[in-house]
Amino acid sequence: MASRSKSEIPVLLYGYAGPRRNIGFTFSRYNLNMEEGGSAPEEMLFIYEEDFEYLKPAVARVFPVANPFTGEEQTSLDPCWENPIPKSLWESILSELEQQRVRDSELQDFLNQFISWARNHLRTADGIEITGNL
Repeated sequence: MASRSKSEIPVLLYGYAGPRRNIGFTFSRYNLNMEEGGSAPEEMLFIYEEDFEYLKPAVARVFPVANPFTGEEQTSLDPCWENPIPKSLWESILSELEQQRVRDSELQDFLNQFISWARNHLRTADGIEITGNL
């Protein structure tokens, strides 16, 4: 992961080499018990859109998803808004990513780091929300 100060959101990079603050997705854990508060920036993860393309097929397969807060059905991943995905569906996403074998060792390392980050956060969360900034 790229270096950062404690109050910044960590960035997971694979191939993106453009300017900082570009288009991408922020991953943060959520709990249905609102009293627990949100994630601190250093607990989140940012992935640039170009690098997210390697995760997107596995994420897209779990849609449609019922929003656990509103009950509304989200038919597809929204690159402009919040996409809360429950823990049960993350198991499917992470399993697919773990089974995906690639020849590029840097891409495999990127995938492994993401899987590790997600599994670590899902131990104490009800799900992970993907928020696009398009």
